Amino acid sequence: MEKVIYAVYGSNLLKERFLAYIKGGFYEGRKYNGCINKEEPIDLGCMYIPHRLYFAKNSSRWDNKGVAFITSQKEENTNLHTLVRFWKVTEEQFEEIQEQEGKDWYNRMVDLGEKDGLKILTITGDWLNKINLPSSRYIEIIKKGLKETTKWTDKKIENYLKKFIKS
Repeated sequence: MEKVIYAVYGSNLLKERFLAYIKGGFYEGRKYNGCINKEEPIDLGCMYIPHRLYFAKNSSRWDNKGVAFITSQKEENTNLHTLVRFWKVTEEQFEEIQEQEGKDWYNRMVDLGEKDGLKILTITGDWLNKINLPSSRYIEIIKKGLKETTKWTDKKIENYLKKFIKS
């Protein structure tokens, strides 16, 4: 089975949340089917990518508020680059995760290059015309994921997110 690196930037930064897409079961009151192959992803660390994080659309799963996307166009301002966590998964798992995320929302694949001979991919959608603030519950999951991924202080996490959440 071919492996790829899935670069995540929203609630999937948090391992417990991401595993719902792999293993299935319930998370935050919602049932997930999971992937056919339940093999756990391998955490390959994190890095900044030259795309800007933003929140858009309205998800019933997250209190009818916005969810995370990244711009498909590169962001020149390095202060607005997005931190992603690398999950090593099979190509099939990657495709099944995109299905579970909703291919109608996350309909654009972004190739972020390679690491250790593996393709780095992420998914997003072009919804800059549908900007919507995220719910506090959704942001709490992202904060937990950032803490788990980076070991940053709460203050650094707040400062990072503040750049992307415009009230």
